[in-house]
Amino acid sequence: MPSYKLVYFPVRGRVQALRYIAADKGFDINDEVVPMDQWPAYKDKQPFGQLPVLYDGDLVLGQSNAILRHIARKHGLYGKSDREAALIDMANDQQEDLRVSYVRLVYGDFVSFYRLQFLHILS
Repeated sequence: MPSYKLVYFPVRGRVQALRYIAADKGFDINDEVVPMDQWPAYKDKQPFGQLPVLYDGDLVLGQSNAILRHIARKHGLYGKSDREAALIDMANDQQEDLRVSYVRLVYGDFVSFYRLQFLHILS
């Protein structure tokens, strides 16, 4: 079974789905946690200057959804046809839209968000 190294911040965030897949499929992920105060020293060394980053042998892969698709293909979770893969992509993109909305709600201006939603319901 392959071993992977994952570099990310000390939060679940964008990599939690990957950790669920690892637990379900029984493979290990070696986490390298980057504390926020050390992030500036890491940033320039990462693809696109972002985390998460997955190391799979000599492959260095950034972007959380690209990482998910790579792992899904390697572990038989990306469908049996192009059609199934497209439907999986659609579901993954929808969950990303939901995640972004949730992050805006939690970390954004809740009062403005609430007012916007409330006014929308009334109109």
